[in-house]
Amino acid sequence: MFRSAIVKLTAVCDIDCTYCYMFNQADRTFERMPARMALPTALRLLDRICDYHPRGESEPFSIVLHGGEPMLWPDASFAELLSQIAGRREQGWNLDVAVQTNLVQPIAPQLLSLFREHRVSLGVSLDGPREVNDAARVDKRGRGTYARVMANVERMLADGDGGLIGGFLAVANPSLPPGEFLAWVRSLPISKVDVLWPIEFNWRHPPWPLGASRAYADAPRYGAWYAELFRAWWALDDPGVTIRLFNNLLHVALGGQGHIDALVNDSYNMFVVNTDGSYEYPDYLRVAGDGSAGTPFHIDTDGIAALAGDPLFARLLNLRAELPVKCAGCRHRLVCGGGFLPGRSDAKDGITARESVLCADQMHFFDVALGLIESSLQQRGSHAHSDPENAAAAGSQA
Repeated sequence: MFRSAIVKLTAVCDIDCTYCYMFNQADRTFERMPARMALPTALRLLDRICDYHPRGESEPFSIVLHGGEPMLWPDASFAELLSQIAGRREQGWNLDVAVQTNLVQPIAPQLLSLFREHRVSLGVSLDGPREVNDAARVDKRGRGTYARVMANVERMLADGDGGLIGGFLAVANPSLPPGEFLAWVRSLPISKVDVLWPIEFNWRHPPWPLGASRAYADAPRYGAWYAELFRAWWALDDPGVTIRLFNNLLHVALGGQGHIDALVNDSYNMFVVNTDGSYEYPDYLRVAGDGSAGTPFHIDTDGIAALAGDPLFARLLNLRAELPVKCAGCRHRLVCGGGFLPGRSDAKDGITARESVLCADQMHFFDVALGLIESSLQQRGSHAHSDPENAAAAGSQA
């Protein structure tokens, strides 16, 4: 069952990130889309979501307002859409709303007030310390954006709106020492960060030079970077510093259930709606080629339930059945599930039957991270057995 929709309110942006999968990679869909989603289209999508998601359902349906840059959508349209969502909530629909923004421009006070009123959380895209961020996240004139983003964050904090910021979204950069990345996370006024695996690599575009796959497998640069970052984060032992991937891995390692982005990969239960109202496959598949995220479905003619009958959506919803043959005997198959989805993207079939091209990276990361978690649990268990009071307490909690 689908649990999330990425809603592209705009097909334009006010910055020009060098790695952007929407504007600066193979997919050129944005050139064929309206610059902004019409308000009636957004409201029609809300109808479709409420037709699909049962009223009174305990698990929320997540609506992520995205782009392009979603804050380029008209304020009046935001006000009407959020008002309509509030009405559906009052009628019993469980709906979460988030906005993913670059926050280069300050958000108008009246819009922040609407976000507070309607329980909208903000994710802010930022790629690490200023010099790293400003090498890739630049404006249309090639200028770095870090100072402007942080000024707007500080303004929100000063005005009492910091609670709207759910965290920061960064892209992994192995050229930045993991310790420096962690120090940056700790320096943020809100120490909550998610750091994405690279989405640009697949079997047609691997992360190693031609003929160097074996050498890369012995020294996977992304896996090594994530592993060292996890070591540093684990040693820090500070629950106030959240790195979402790591917290989620801990959740899964301790028996937590359900797909979490880049982990488990048993079901990918989301879809995208572009500015014209067309349904699309996950954005991760855009890197496979121009139009590779496109589908024949549209909100004017198709309900969300119809998507499950599409062969690729059906495969994505049941990824557990798509476990690559090579992964069947892998020690990490339950936590990895074939690997981060973009690494399996394919222009012809959507997703390939092969494991992720980042297999060596994720294998190394999981070996290190899960090894540290297991070692810590064993140490705590041995301490409990050696201390009668702790053992008794543990027994009383069982």
